[in-house]
Amino acid sequence: MTVDHEQLLRDLESSTGPLGLLTMQATRTAFLLARRFPGRLKALYSAEHGFFGALAPGENAADARHPFLGLPICSLYGAHRKPTPGMLAGVSRMVIDLCDIGVRCYTYLATLKNTLEACAEAHIPVTVLDRPIPLGDVVDGPLVEPGRESFVAPIGVPLCHGMTPGECALWIREAKKLDLDLRVVRLEGWSHARREPWANFMPPSPAIRSWDSAALYPATVFTEAYPAVDCDRQGALAFRVLGAPWLDARAVMEDLEPGLSACGVEMRPYRYACAAGASAGSVLDGILLSTSPAAPYRPVRAGVLILAALLRRHAEEMAAGARPEWLAKLMGTETVGAALRGGDLEGLFHSWDVGRAAYLPTRVNLYAEGVDRL
Repeated sequence: MTVDHEQLLRDLESSTGPLGLLTMQATRTAFLLARRFPGRLKALYSAEHGFFGALAPGENAADARHPFLGLPICSLYGAHRKPTPGMLAGVSRMVIDLCDIGVRCYTYLATLKNTLEACAEAHIPVTVLDRPIPLGDVVDGPLVEPGRESFVAPIGVPLCHGMTPGECALWIREAKKLDLDLRVVRLEGWSHARREPWANFMPPSPAIRSWDSAALYPATVFTEAYPAVDCDRQGALAFRVLGAPWLDARAVMEDLEPGLSACGVEMRPYRYACAAGASAGSVLDGILLSTSPAAPYRPVRAGVLILAALLRRHAEEMAAGARPEWLAKLMGTETVGAALRGGDLEGLFHSWDVGRAAYLPTRVNLYAEGVDRL
């Protein structure tokens, strides 16, 4: 699998004028462009966590200057979340190279959308350097309800949408009817059929430390709304383990069989040292999750099953600090919370299947060998 930097450079050689680049330190594209096109790269743009990936979730980033390249870094997660005309002044082409994970609430998707819209309004052509996603063949979870669009629900796709950044860009241009000159530099040697780690995985954000963290993020991101449960966000097993001082791991695991297996998720008891939060420094008995090839992977479904089991077994403990409104925002719908309260998960999952069937014909797939598997 190859991110085709050489094709990107060839494409840019055929054009002239100043370049802007939306990217992050996890890629080497800024240095490649600065070296190949001296003086053409005029500005960098950064998403959540800042260009260097050092900021906490939700922490605003200020504009800065790159210490080695001397270029301005315009923050798109601070005073502005969409490039302003001033930020784009003098740029004749925008290049976008974002490492994404294929989950709608992961905010790089919102930054991609906002940047495409700003470039369309300014009549600036865009080139997207495509990258693989860990969840390339996975389409799972609810669609966004009309009126519930937000920075964590920026477009009307399932929570796991199964599109690379380049595919997302093409989908957004079509869905939003953008008048935009858009070019996607495709991956070489990759297809959506691949669901396996690749060499030299670079963390795209502080807590996505590994391919496994990215793959399990949509199953455990609900902990943002229920912080009484630890997901080791600041530890080595971020989004891969769930624990709490009060957790009856054995009983919860019994409740979750065979439902989790049918979602392509394996689990086992796991004792670990909590890295942050109220239980920092304590040793917790938790549940370690991993993906399994035994069934089609449905991480959002697995996450709802886990959350339902925790709420049944530990309702009082789970209520501490709970933000059900944030769960609704992450999911882009109140139907998940309603199903958890009413106990009708089968009806909820059926509605996801209906939404998925409506979405799939609109999904952009540049790597057709891996058409989404049922």
